[in-house]
Amino acid sequence: MNYGIFSQNMWLFPDTNANDGKKNASLTLLKKQTGAIQIVINDIPVGQPISVTTEGLDGVSVTAYREKEVCVNRNANDLHNGPLTTDDWEIASRYAVRKAPYRTYDPLLPIEGLVSEKAQEAYYVTFCPDETAVSGNREGTVTFTIGEQSVSFTVALYIGKKCVPEQTLNVTNWFSYDNMAKHHGLVHNSDEHIAMAKKYYSLLQESHSNVMWVTFHGMTAKYVDGKLKFDFTEQIKRAKLALEHGAKTIEWQPIINRPTWEDPPFQVRNYGTDDSRIYVLSTHGRKIYTTFLTQFNDMLTEQGWRDISIFHVSDEPKELCASDFRILCGIVRKYLPGIKLIDAIEIFFLQDALDIYVPKDNYFQMNRNDFEALRDDRNELWYYTCNMPGGKWLNRYIDSPLLNSRLIHWGNYRFNLTGYLHWGFNHIGANQDPFEETSGNPGLPAGDTHIVYPYKDQVLWSLRLMQQKCGVEDYEILRGICLVDKARADKICRHVIYAFNEYITDVEEFDRIQAEIVRIYDEI
Repeated sequence: MNYGIFSQNMWLFPDTNANDGKKNASLTLLKKQTGAIQIVINDIPVGQPISVTTEGLDGVSVTAYREKEVCVNRNANDLHNGPLTTDDWEIASRYAVRKAPYRTYDPLLPIEGLVSEKAQEAYYVTFCPDETAVSGNREGTVTFTIGEQSVSFTVALYIGKKCVPEQTLNVTNWFSYDNMAKHHGLVHNSDEHIAMAKKYYSLLQESHSNVMWVTFHGMTAKYVDGKLKFDFTEQIKRAKLALEHGAKTIEWQPIINRPTWEDPPFQVRNYGTDDSRIYVLSTHGRKIYTTFLTQFNDMLTEQGWRDISIFHVSDEPKELCASDFRILCGIVRKYLPGIKLIDAIEIFFLQDALDIYVPKDNYFQMNRNDFEALRDDRNELWYYTCNMPGGKWLNRYIDSPLLNSRLIHWGNYRFNLTGYLHWGFNHIGANQDPFEETSGNPGLPAGDTHIVYPYKDQVLWSLRLMQQKCGVEDYEILRGICLVDKARADKICRHVIYAFNEYITDVEEFDRIQAEIVRIYDEI
């Protein structure tokens, strides 16, 4: 068998030539920091069991995966309005890695129990030194055995004296508890559904999602003695699951919305009657909403969750609905006193309506001075990406450079944005095959709907989610340097990312800088 080793920060493809890779690997890591390498092996005997063994890596957790193929069926577009995917390679070639449709790797299958399926396969190996690992320069050996054949290579590790700093960055990837049951074929709220949900929550925790989204799906309400009574049983169960899996903050979904993204009026369900949607600022709509807020506030108080809760008023308010949105924020503040309000926003002129402002990266950059004017000890700035922006703007699409998913959190440090939000942890469409239709429809670029994959009785990491995990750790290392030498940390970061659409593209250069910040932090 022949092999080649590649950086974790680049895409591999089924036609990647193993001879283009290196024969040995090197990583520079703090304790409790995760790093990875990719390996392409060819001339593999098909149908043979695969195993991975290591030597000389005491105190280092090593986990191996096989990279699974997906189809990128459409390229992301460069437009901020109109179609968000394109078949026009003249446009997409400016920023996409390949012309769609094409195949690449993204899901990661744990190696245990697998047999080889093709003559050439790609593998992914993670390394994480624990607190007992001996610091300094180390060398270990990793051996892949497939049937009767094997390949071995050396991994040179520099392990720092320090641990990666504790996480301070707020990260939320929206997990759909209900959608997950559909894609695993599970009965809603069955023991099997809850057991699978725990696997998803564990993956959220391992990937540094410390702010966890809880929806009001399943919440019921009925009139009892003429008074509307809400039942939060389902929400309490889901919030407890999140808290058991590392959530430091519960992020509550809004219960009001607009009929379409362009429409200005906010609506609420006519709970307790026919569940039609009515104008929330009508007399009846306002009564429903304030009744909900009062009882929700009581529930948070009873559970002891007021200090760890943030609440979405709506989603992506625009100029046409700004006045109504500010009124609604005032209502929420009256009935949920002291609870921080957060929203993804399409406008900056909200006059202190929120506590946590979450613009898209391109909107923040184009209106940076206005957002900076909002920043103080009571206003916090995060950012988000979704099915836009496309083009060269940082996002985590599959047809974007893989490094971009990691640089998202360098953007957090670069612009002092203390949180990151994305809606698409596992929001795969009802009829979407996440492996063969990574772009679920023309409005959703490849991978936008999901950054994990449902697979039999497992939930699979993606390469992109691993990149985000490592990016969060990079952020904390930069922040650790900043606390001692801000000018130095800022200079390094500006070299890697100057703007959300101007950033490093050379993977080898990034790998060198990533190793550099580990050593700098370890020595300060």
